[in-house]
Amino acid sequence: MSEDLIAILLSSVLVGAGVVVARFFREASLLAATFLVGFIGLELMLVLIS
Repeated sequence: MSEDLIAILLSSVLVGAGVVVARFFREASLLAATFLVGFIGLELMLVLIS
């Protein structure tokens, strides 16, 4: 249970980092969007598995 919480917290922090990148660096917004979609998918898989 503790590992799941840490993994979800870590992926949420990385999603937040992607939002910051998208907001401040417009030219990297496509890369940031890909980053966000990947980590949202990872977070959903972690929730479904646990």
